[in-house]
Amino acid sequence: MTNPQPPQSNLTTASEYALILGSGAAAVASVATQQVAAASLPPLAALVALGLINRYRLDQQLQQSQSAGQPLDTDTTQGRSLSSVPPRMVANLRPEHLAHRPQILEPPISSVSFSFSPPQHSIAGPLAAKRQAQANLDARMSANLRQVGDELRQHRQAKGWSVEEVYTRTFIQPYIVNAIEAGNVRQLPEPFYIRAFLQKYATALGLDGVAVAKRFADA
Repeated sequence: MTNPQPPQSNLTTASEYALILGSGAAAVASVATQQVAAASLPPLAALVALGLINRYRLDQQLQQSQSAGQPLDTDTTQGRSLSSVPPRMVANLRPEHLAHRPQILEPPISSVSFSFSPPQHSIAGPLAAKRQAQANLDARMSANLRQVGDELRQHRQAKGWSVEEVYTRTFIQPYIVNAIEAGNVRQLPEPFYIRAFLQKYATALGLDGVAVAKRFADA
């Protein structure tokens, strides 16, 4: 028993490629095939793939024609296949046309940075008011200290004491005694310590230290 040999194609190589391209172009002309080719493969690759499929169909037709004794007219088939494709579509599928087709480049995504500025307008008012209140308090304390310090200086001079003698009796540093008598609040420590110095200084001079310190604290 001999194995049946598949029938050999009587077409030349040029005719076979013409049939492949012509059949593929005819298949691309249908709407459904265009959608599949556009979604999965490039146009030229889709054309070749569809041409191979149609080549298989043409081989089947060729085998049937040879078995029936009717030769297949390749020129008519090629002309009918190419004539059914719009010229613009065929031109767009040429390699030289695809090489010059502009490519759409997506713009680079630039990093976005966010900066938050502090709400200066919301704190400017309270901050200015606080500074003004502190300035007013300093002014009142300086005025009271100048008045109290001047009285202490007069009592000290009346007793004939020097600043160093006040330091010997009260252990208050000379620069603090001079700042108290001059009413210079900026050269003195916190108000709590200023009241303590005033009370001690006034008591050493024979005055009511608590009352003198209270006069400064009433600022």
